[in-house]
Amino acid sequence: METRVLATFADEEAVKQRLQASELSEPLSAVEGVASGTALGEGLVTVAARLRAIGSAPRLIAGVLAQALSRPAAVWWACRASRAEHGGGALEADLPALEAAEAWLRNPEQWRAYAANEAAKSIGLASPAGCAALAAFFAGESIAPSHLPPLLPEPHLAGMAAAAAVELAATRRVAPEGPDPWAPLLDIGFGIAAGADHWPQVSATLATR
Repeated sequence: METRVLATFADEEAVKQRLQASELSEPLSAVEGVASGTALGEGLVTVAARLRAIGSAPRLIAGVLAQALSRPAAVWWACRASRAEHGGGALEADLPALEAAEAWLRNPEQWRAYAANEAAKSIGLASPAGCAALAAFFAGESIAPSHLPPLLPEPHLAGMAAAAAVELAATRRVAPEGPDPWAPLLDIGFGIAAGADHWPQVSATLATR
């Protein structure tokens, strides 16, 4: 089965609604140049690439790219960014939350999404791993407490949490001088979008979401 890493949208309006919900109004005009008929996540990847080519803010590029990805792929990017955090990789204190997100990716059962949410609460959202764990929760089947009827998360939430993870991975330990902390993390995201960067153990998960 083919691994699906990009989000699917019903039409151009759905793409715009996703961007608006994600507080990404700036790229709306660029969408019109790539969307025709059924607009897929590929269109948003093109928008993100255009934004990068013209030197837009990396935060904006990450936000658009995260919405272009399927929810599990967005979680995956958040995890990869957390592992590759600028300044030396993931901190030891962050590992429980990061591992909770990765555990959901390997086996996306709802109880693992709840566990990821608890890990995010424990570590907080000032770390890439905490945001990655929250993204895993938002990529689950319900954000309601387990004893209540399921409540589907809004589709943009996982991407927003993933983009926050990428931003923190780029900026939390940035040095006054040195290489661009965003570039390698954005490269990872575009690699995921292209299907060139994947974990074999989660490929079956990505194919079904």
